[in-house]
Amino acid sequence: MRLIARLKTLTAATLVALAGLAAAALPAASPPASAQEAPARSGFDVTAERIDGSWSLETRADGTYLLFNEDFSTASGPDLKVFLSPQEVTDVRDRTATRNAVKLGALKRTSGAQEYRLPDGIDLSAFRSLLIHCERYSHFWGGAAL
Repeated sequence: MRLIARLKTLTAATLVALAGLAAAALPAASPPASAQEAPARSGFDVTAERIDGSWSLETRADGTYLLFNEDFSTASGPDLKVFLSPQEVTDVRDRTATRNAVKLGALKRTSGAQEYRLPDGIDLSAFRSLLIHCERYSHFWGGAAL
């Protein structure tokens, strides 16, 4: 009887160990096609004004969104807008920042999570940077490489 009880204990322990190995070997499940989020970016590469925080791109059933995450914050300024630009962020200058860029809208808040829907059919491969720009005074606030 003792031998049978010991074998049952060993068998149960072996099954638990095998289940753990199998779970570690399997790839993580990917998010549903309706909401695929790229990893958060580390922040903004070039800043003329203070900009902190991370951002990401997310594809949903109704389109692609640029997300500023909860840790986002920047200095206040007049007429701040969010753009996607074909320029490398290191090449952007005050007066050329919006050249051939796509405006996503006015910056909604200077801190906290917010999202901007990209225009339908936009080809992200045609853009090199995400920009925050003061349109009224043609002042490049800062940006990040896409």
